[in-house]
Amino acid sequence: MKLLAMTVLLLTICSLEGALVRRQAEEPTLQSLFSQYLQTVSEYGKDLVEKTKASDLQAQAKAYFEKTQEELTPLVKKAGTDLLNFFNKFMDLKTQPAAK
Repeated sequence: MKLLAMTVLLLTICSLEGALVRRQAEEPTLQSLFSQYLQTVSEYGKDLVEKTKASDLQAQAKAYFEKTQEELTPLVKKAGTDLLNFFNKFMDLKTQPAAK
């Protein structure tokens, strides 16, 4: 039993020392972190520009906006008509008591 406990203790200490050595070796400097960040941002920007240049994306966006406009135009016109009717009802209510 003591042998098992000693073995587990020894393995734990060795793994902790190994982790400590790896952690000390992997500490990046602030400059390397900043340069890595800038590189990632520039790569992301380049990818984004390449994706937006694709004619497929532009065609999809145009089709989406046209479809949205076709669907929203009747709704906006109906909402405008309903709003005018709503205000006209209030105007009619104000003029009816004055006429009596």
